[in-house]
Amino acid sequence: MKRALISFLILLLAAPASAAMYDIERIDLLYDQERRGISAYQSGKFEQAFKLLSDTATKGLKESQYLIATMIMKGEGVNKSILIGLAWLGVAKESGNKEWIEIFDKFYEVLNDEQRAMLDEQIKRYEEKYGGTAQGVTCTRRKSAGSRRVALRCDKAPGPYTDYAIEPIP
Repeated sequence: MKRALISFLILLLAAPASAAMYDIERIDLLYDQERRGISAYQSGKFEQAFKLLSDTATKGLKESQYLIATMIMKGEGVNKSILIGLAWLGVAKESGNKEWIEIFDKFYEVLNDEQRAMLDEQIKRYEEKYGGTAQGVTCTRRKSAGSRRVALRCDKAPGPYTDYAIEPIP
């Protein structure tokens, strides 16, 4: 009985994530949730924004990841942590957004070697869970209809992806 209980607890702890199928309808709901999170953020409702955006950020949505990074680095509605915020920004910047890359690079260059190593490891862990490859998100530059303006667009593809909860912020 004791062995069965221990085995059950090990399985429970080893599998905190679940696989989920994302079809067009479910992806549309994620983008709707992201829009509501952005609106809450812009209205200064940081706790509500963090709740909405942390869920969509863990599903790979790049704008959510950027805003989560910003909120964590500023301590808006959540514990402040430069390391965790930069790690989220490191995942968001895989979109190719030049502004986000510049912000990340400015912070990164003032870190010492030990801090960089810690950050690099955290980004690697986040990319394995929340990155574009892991969550089926690809970003491309496209010309806007009727314009010469090139816009960056990131899209989540239908398919099975592992759902992870956001890690606690120390």
